[in-house]
Amino acid sequence: MSIKINFTDVKKKKSKPILDKVEESVQTLRLSGSRNLKSIYREVGSLRENLIGLNSSPSAPKLADSVEKAISFLDNAEKKATTLENSFSENLSKLLNEYQRFKSEAKDLEDERRTFKTLYELSNLISSERDINVLLEEVIDSAIEITSSERGFLKIFDESKNVKLTIAKDGEKKILEEEKENLNEKMVEVALETGNPICANQLLTSDVDEEKEEQNREMVSILCVPLKSNEKILGVIYLDDKRPDSFFTQGDAELLSSLAERVSVALENNFLFMELKESQEKLLQDLRGRFKFDEILGNSPQMVEVLKTVADVADTDATVLIEGESGTGKELLARAIHFNSSRSKKPFVPINCSAIPETLLESELFGYEKGAFTGAHQRKLGKFEVANGGTIFLDEIGEMSPLLQVKILRFLQSHEFEPLGSNKLKRADIRIIAATNKDLLSVVKENEFREDLFYRINVIDIKLPPLRERRLDIAPLAESFALRFGKKNGKKIKGIDPEVLNILAHYNFPGNIRELENIIERAAILAQNEWIIKEDLPKTIFEESDFDYKTRIPENYGEMKALRKKAIEEVEKAFLNNILGKNNKNISKAAEEARMHRVELHRLINKYK
Repeated sequence: MSIKINFTDVKKKKSKPILDKVEESVQTLRLSGSRNLKSIYREVGSLRENLIGLNSSPSAPKLADSVEKAISFLDNAEKKATTLENSFSENLSKLLNEYQRFKSEAKDLEDERRTFKTLYELSNLISSERDINVLLEEVIDSAIEITSSERGFLKIFDESKNVKLTIAKDGEKKILEEEKENLNEKMVEVALETGNPICANQLLTSDVDEEKEEQNREMVSILCVPLKSNEKILGVIYLDDKRPDSFFTQGDAELLSSLAERVSVALENNFLFMELKESQEKLLQDLRGRFKFDEILGNSPQMVEVLKTVADVADTDATVLIEGESGTGKELLARAIHFNSSRSKKPFVPINCSAIPETLLESELFGYEKGAFTGAHQRKLGKFEVANGGTIFLDEIGEMSPLLQVKILRFLQSHEFEPLGSNKLKRADIRIIAATNKDLLSVVKENEFREDLFYRINVIDIKLPPLRERRLDIAPLAESFALRFGKKNGKKIKGIDPEVLNILAHYNFPGNIRELENIIERAAILAQNEWIIKEDLPKTIFEESDFDYKTRIPENYGEMKALRKKAIEEVEKAFLNNILGKNNKNISKAAEEARMHRVELHRLINKYK
C-alpha cells in the first residue's frame, strides 16, 4: 500500500476535512502494514516448521542440503522483514510528526485568514455604518474574536475624561451586566495619559469577596489600546482574560492599535456629524422663530438649506426661479418668500402658465380695454395691475409662448406693460417669482425658451428636491396631514402607525408631497380607529412602480435619477432573493457566501422588508 501527500495543495486549500483525511490515511497505512508484516512472519514460521519436519523424514538424507539452504534463506528473509518493519515504523513516525507540524501550521494560517477576514469586514463597516452604536458593537465583537479574549470593553470619554458611552461584552459576545464590568482602572488611566497601548500578561490581582469577606487572588492578562485621532484621545478598547494559559502578544497590540486608528476617525466624523445635525436643528428653529415658515414642514438638511436661502432673499426685490418636480411645493415656497418680505401686506397673485390657453394668458396677465376684441364689453384689470406693490408667481413659466416671453422680458427691464387694446404704457411695482418643473437651462439650449429671459428670472435659483431625496421629511408631513384631514372629516385621528411610516419611507412618491397628501387624506377617511394602519393605504403603494428602467429613456435629470434608483433597487432585490434562497434564509451563511458583513446584509433586508 502506498500514499502520496501533496502538502502544497493541502496548504493552499487550508481545509480541515483534508487534514483529517490525511491523518485517517496514515493511520490506515500503519494498521495495514502491521497486519501484512505479521502475516509474513506467520507464513515464514510455518514454512520453517514444515522444512524442519521434512528434515527428520526417511528421505531427509537426500534432501538435507536443500532443506538447510531453504532454512537459511528463510532466516535471511525474516531478518530482512524485521529490518523492513523497523524502517517502516521509523518512516511512519516521521510522516506523522511532519503531519502534526503541518497541521499546526495550517491552524495558524486558518486563524490568520479568519483574522484578516474579520478586519476586512470591519473595515468595510467602518466606512459605511452611520449608526455609531452598531459600529462600536461590531468593533468590540471583532476585537474579542481576533484575540480570543474572555471579555471586551469599549469606552468613550468626553473632554473632562467622564465616560460618555460603554459597551461591555463577554467572550460569547453577550452584553455584560453592569455589576460585572470591573476593569483595571489604572491600566485605562495610563493608556489615556500616554496615548500608547498597554499590555500586561499574567498580572496578579486581588478582588474582595464581600459575602465571604476574603480576598480572591488570581492572574489576569490585559490589553488596553487608546482610541486616538489627531493626538486627541476619544476612548479605549480594553480586553482581558483570566484563563491560566492566556496572554496577549505585541502583534495583538499592533493589530488592535491599527484598528483603533480607523475607529477613531469614524468616531470623530460621527461627532462632527452630530454637531452639524444639532447646528442644523438650531438653525431651523431660529428660522422658524424669525420667519413665517409654519406651513413648510421638514427637518431634512436639504430643506434647511432651502429655508436658509429663502430667509436670505425674502426681504429683497430679487427675481427668484424655483426649480422642482410637480408636487414638491413650489407655490408654498413662493408664498413663504412673499409673506416674509416687506411686500407681505400687498397681494400675492399666482398664475399657472400651463393651465390657461395661450390666447387668453396675455389678457389674463396684462388686462384689456373695452372693445379690445370681440366680447370685451368692459375694461378688465390684469394680474400685473392687481398685484401692484406685491408679488406675481408665474408657475410653469417654461410653458409660456415666445411672444409672451418677450413681453415678460420687457416688463422685467422697465417695469412697464401695455394692456390689450391700449396704446398707453402702465407701470407696476411688482416682484416676480417664477417656477418650473423642467430643467430650464436644457430647454434654453434647445431654443425653446429665451436665453435672455432665463438669465433675467434666474437671479436667485432655488432647487426644491423631490420628496424621495429628503425622506426625513416624509414622517412629519404625513403626521401633519393625518391630523388635518382627521379633523376635517370628523375623525379622532391621533397619528400614524410606525409600520405605515416605514412603508411610506421606502416609497418613491413620483407625485411628491401632493401624492403623499392625497394618500393620507384617503387613509384618514377610511381609518376605522384612532391610528392610520397599513390596511388604510392604497394598494398602489405595495405594487411595483411603472418605471421600465430597461427600455425607457429619461427625459430630464430628475427622471434619470429616479430610473437609476429604480434599477439599483431591482438589482438589490434580485440579489437578496437569490442569496437568501440559496442559503435557506440563513443570514450568517448568506453573508459569508456574498462576502459581505452580516450587518450590511441585515440593512439591505430591512430596506425592502
